[in-house]
Amino acid sequence: MMIGKKLIGVMVILTMMISLAACGGQETASTGSDDTKGSSTNEQAGNGDVSDEEPYTVAIQVVTLPGTEFEGLEDREAAINAIIEPAINCRVDIQEVWISELNQKTSMAAAGGEKLDILHVGTVSPLSSMVGSEMLIDMKEDDLLKIHGQGIIELFGEDLLASGKVAGKQLAIPAKTYNANAKGFYYNKSLADAAGITVPEKIESLAEMTELLVMVKDNIPDVMPFYTGEGTNNTLAWMANYASFGGNSSYGVLLDEQNNHNVTNLYASDLYREYALTMYEWSSKGLQPGDPTDTGLPQDYFNAAKLFCVVADFNEGVKTNIRANNPEIEIGWVEMVAPKVTNASVTEYMWGIYSDSVRPDKAMAFLNLLYTDAELANILSYGLEGANYSFVEGSDQVVQINGTYLPTFYIGGDTEEMYIKSPATDDYLEQCAAFEATATVSPILGYVFDDSGFQTESSVITSTLQEYLPQIANGMADSEEDMLALLDAFNDKLLSSGIDEVIEANQTQLDAFLEGK
Repeated sequence: MMIGKKLIGVMVILTMMISLAACGGQETASTGSDDTKGSSTNEQAGNGDVSDEEPYTVAIQVVTLPGTEFEGLEDREAAINAIIEPAINCRVDIQEVWISELNQKTSMAAAGGEKLDILHVGTVSPLSSMVGSEMLIDMKEDDLLKIHGQGIIELFGEDLLASGKVAGKQLAIPAKTYNANAKGFYYNKSLADAAGITVPEKIESLAEMTELLVMVKDNIPDVMPFYTGEGTNNTLAWMANYASFGGNSSYGVLLDEQNNHNVTNLYASDLYREYALTMYEWSSKGLQPGDPTDTGLPQDYFNAAKLFCVVADFNEGVKTNIRANNPEIEIGWVEMVAPKVTNASVTEYMWGIYSDSVRPDKAMAFLNLLYTDAELANILSYGLEGANYSFVEGSDQVVQINGTYLPTFYIGGDTEEMYIKSPATDDYLEQCAAFEATATVSPILGYVFDDSGFQTESSVITSTLQEYLPQIANGMADSEEDMLALLDAFNDKLLSSGIDEVIEANQTQLDAFLEGK
């Protein structure tokens, strides 16, 4: 591997410190029959590589909310070691990392030669933006996935695994077993009901959203209707139906992925122009603070009943998590984009193996065991019984977490074989399946842009996005004319950053992908 190129990739990732404005949570897990829970056999692991050699320690990233510190890490590691050492001759090093520091810590660890094995891919580290960094190993190399990942292959199947393939390389595997997402926002229904505000289940335009936020401001004056804050995430992504490539659409979008496969620049579109003017309107009317220096998390404001709504992807798992984290608030949901299974929904949470892992075979075996051994998956998801959760009265399947261990951005394990997290109930799996059945499947599922030839452009585009997105998202203009002038300046700088060349290359690769289907 060329060290120079990896260092370039590390620097690219360091520029991608994306805001958490819309991280709504993660898919929760559930359980199947008792005879699968806690099984940790070599047959399930798909390995049979236990030997007399010293156990290899697998380092895995578990991503959490900023500011969280959970006690009992050594106890959780010991419980996991009791499972994985006899099964695959491994021990575990759980690296809990705040999501706000994930990119920086991963990049600095790689640059410093620190131990890394299993990397969190997705959320603030999109797969499409990690391709050219050479941070991820090809799981097809030496038949790594085929030999040590049979359980993963059987669970996810070819279509879902394809979302982790780039230029013929299997760079990541899905983390979620249910992958349909709707988009929109969740809101404080308790406040809405008390104020006599009826919130529709679906909103189809920014204009409708504006009407709702005005009602909130007029009737609940002590609460922020909407919050953008730091603004380095493009909140339009949760309010409009388009397919995005790269972090914050840095590699272009399909504005109508079902019918039109022309890749375009989102920020030069009429849709984004409407969004920019809407953000100016929201700030000028006091519907959002319009302050990018406020780096607070929307979830924190919402939990404190100081914010009415938060944009999010959602499904049954996300709903369960948010309700569990806000037991004193009745939560409502508004759909702005209907459920879909897309590359974005599959790659939102993924697992990758670090390219300089000393034993990638052991890392792969650990991941395989994670998806075939429910006891292992339950510990990483919920912690330990008694210390971190208890069973809901009358159930041996539904667990009540006690708040001592909340790995908010961790997803792993076969949902159908794991415990169910309250307030979900025993019918949770049926609800998940029903939601999945309503989803449309993207015609470009399995396509990821290979950006390895555009690392310089990617870095410059990302820097440009981080410069202008906060200004536009916070409506930082004195008039509509000034906002449009700001948008023009933004697009001029994107052009000089090379976005058109990247989009052209993306189009060429996408056309080849569609022709090969």
